[in-house]
Amino acid sequence: MEIYHSWEEIPGNQKIVLAMGFFDGCHLGHQDVFQKTLALARKLHARPGVLTFWPHPMAVLAPDIHVPLLQGRKEKEAFMEKAGMDFVLFLKPDQEFLQELPQAFMEKLASLPGLTGLIAGENFTFGRGRAGNSSLLQSWFSKRKIPVEIVRLLAEEGKTVSSTAIRELIQQGRMKEAALFLGRNYTMEGDVVHGFHRGSDVLGFPTANLSFTENRVLPKDGVYAARAVIDGRSYPAITNIGKNPTFGNSERTIETFIFHFDSSIYGSPFTLEWVERIRDEIRFPSPRALKEQIEKDIRKAEEILAAEQNEKRS
Repeated sequence: MEIYHSWEEIPGNQKIVLAMGFFDGCHLGHQDVFQKTLALARKLHARPGVLTFWPHPMAVLAPDIHVPLLQGRKEKEAFMEKAGMDFVLFLKPDQEFLQELPQAFMEKLASLPGLTGLIAGENFTFGRGRAGNSSLLQSWFSKRKIPVEIVRLLAEEGKTVSSTAIRELIQQGRMKEAALFLGRNYTMEGDVVHGFHRGSDVLGFPTANLSFTENRVLPKDGVYAARAVIDGRSYPAITNIGKNPTFGNSERTIETFIFHFDSSIYGSPFTLEWVERIRDEIRFPSPRALKEQIEKDIRKAEEILAAEQNEKRS
């Protein structure tokens, strides 16, 4: 998949169909947009691609407001490639860009020589003050004989599928409900970094400590059934996120004990897949009491992961 960073980089000798949006999380609604982009591209014999933005526009408009994200940029790129997109155009939403009128944005789109079709969700907005929307886009481009398909919002169990809703579910520790909206379990990619070594030295459960960025959506503190994906292979695991009150940490950490795994992965990237919350993070009277609880957590996690695996097979 090719990555572009400006309008001018897109080749002009090929027909293209563009999906447009920020697509944080690439959830079921976004996947519907990608599928419709592929379908229209096949129909028009064009290349399917994505026009998106990085960083999040709110990081520019209101840098003091923290907008946690469901995916890092590399994770988003990987998902879009897996969805069948040929290329992604990442536009940087600086102050000048965000203050442009909707007309200016549409004129830049129309100037792309190979533009053959556009796909956008019904809640897509653009231009100063988000004055432009998908209906305006469809009306404006209809006069130029370029089809614009508006994709309706999806609903699951009576709730609208949205990145905002998924963020809230994850922050509440409701991972199974978040997975229903995402179409998969929530994942985080990062490097394994050195921690306090209490897992192996004190408790006898060596843990992989995942690095994470400040702008990432984090689950509610507690213990979770999880999976660790290392070199393409998935291992059952439990993950603790929080400040580990038994030892009085001052910093929040994500520590994962991987079952049936004894190789060193320090400095290596791995993917953590959050499956289901087991319990709150609590303070124990002693390391021994904590160790006994971890043994119970492992048994519970094994039950959860086995049940989920059986459900997928059935």
